[in-house]
Amino acid sequence: MKKILLNLILTVTLLTSTAFASDNSLSAVILEGTPGGYNVILRTDKVTAVKKSIQPDGALLLDLKNVSTSINLDTKYINTKNVNNMVVENAGNNEVKIYIQAQNIEKADIIFDTPASAPVIVSEGLSKKHVWWIGAAFLLTCLMAGSFKKSVEKDEKIALKNDLTEREIRMYRELKSDILVSAKIDNRLKEQRAMRNITNFENRAATIRTLQKLH
Repeated sequence: MKKILLNLILTVTLLTSTAFASDNSLSAVILEGTPGGYNVILRTDKVTAVKKSIQPDGALLLDLKNVSTSINLDTKYINTKNVNNMVVENAGNNEVKIYIQAQNIEKADIIFDTPASAPVIVSEGLSKKHVWWIGAAFLLTCLMAGSFKKSVEKDEKIALKNDLTEREIRMYRELKSDILVSAKIDNRLKEQRAMRNITNFENRAATIRTLQKLH
């Protein structure tokens, strides 16, 4: 059991490291006004580490790690007022900086919108540890789903094998029964044939004796 858990942990760690080493693209930044402030919605391939800070001028600065902007980066504004500007900068080394200047922007919530998971809300910041656990949980779910599928397929194969075995046993028993019945019938026929031969022989002998008496 310990060996299985160790292999599972190593597999999750390896897959997580591979996943975060692959490309992660920021395709859209959506600034949405809410009654309490703003939602900054980041559309990425997967959740990544982000640092949220307020600048001296009151602007919001988001520093994203392990991500780069897509060629067709889209920026949208929904129900927004008193927004001065929003700048998205590809800082290189797989880092993206987002600068937003708006009234009450310090109350903004950061939301990751990814294809692989439900929206992830980040109020103050998403550490690398949190990102690792999110990725590990997702990959663990995939592994468990794959194991469950294999288990179901294995059970189906075992059930099919047992069914075939039972059929073979039943067919063998039926064939054996048929052979025994045929053998009994054959023995009865042989006995009847022998009795008829004996009867015929006795009848012939009686006929001969009768003829001899007449002569």
